[in-house]
Amino acid sequence: MPQTQNQQAGWKPALRTRTIRAAFTSDPDDAYAWWALATGKLEVPGCRFETSAHHIQDINEACVRGEYDIAAVSSAAWPKLAGNYCILQSGASVGRNYGPALATKRLEESEIARGARVGIPGEMTTGALLLRLFYPGVKTVALRFDEIAGAILEDKIDAGVLIHEELLNWKAAGLRRVACLGEKWTAHTGLPLTVGLNVIHRRLGSDLMAELSRAIRESMLLADAHEAEALKWAMRYSREAEPEIGRTFIRMFANADTVRMGDDCLRALKTMFDMAHERGLCDAVPEIAVI
Repeated sequence: MPQTQNQQAGWKPALRTRTIRAAFTSDPDDAYAWWALATGKLEVPGCRFETSAHHIQDINEACVRGEYDIAAVSSAAWPKLAGNYCILQSGASVGRNYGPALATKRLEESEIARGARVGIPGEMTTGALLLRLFYPGVKTVALRFDEIAGAILEDKIDAGVLIHEELLNWKAAGLRRVACLGEKWTAHTGLPLTVGLNVIHRRLGSDLMAELSRAIRESMLLADAHEAEALKWAMRYSREAEPEIGRTFIRMFANADTVRMGDDCLRALKTMFDMAHERGLCDAVPEIAVI
């Protein structure tokens, strides 16, 4: 068969570029971990990343519908996602003896436990699950995470579960922290608290999932290697006027556990899901699939 003019000139067809829809939470620790991929500092051959930042509950709900290829989700949401998503070993948010905070304006912890109205940052969030595990008598009110402190101060709710940077500024906001749910978790289980996960949709196939898992790990390593630049970019997602508070928060949840979850973090996940299932808070969870 005679060659075409393009073949004679050594022409090769262009490789198809696959768009990867990715979402991370609109707070600086996730942004820091995603910095290299979101800004194009790190590229994956054959892939184009389309990244966006959203409230955590919105991402959880979008993943139930399978809208994202990769996403940062609440660990507590994974039982609802397990049929379509695997967990990535890189990109997790882990607290070692710290995590979501239970805050109020004037109540004592014992009063909250007796049926107070408590704001939660979304029905599928890890903070909401921990509240239900440790305070089964409360009445939950779902709010956006950045509305909870104000709702407490305005007496719209009695207490609230604070996440993200609100963990560090409850006192400045005029609130009292009556319990750290991360401390309670570790005291009860002896394990770290795996608050958030990166998950990846199974439709991408095993080879691409493994390649993207490596890329997310490399993104975090690059951020650490260019810390000042990555921090500056990540702080655009901060709600804090004081940069040092934002930096402290980033380092709380973007750390060695984010680079690679250890076995104790995976045990913590299984323990959380088993406890939730025993209390009737989630369906039985299949074997945890990690890429």
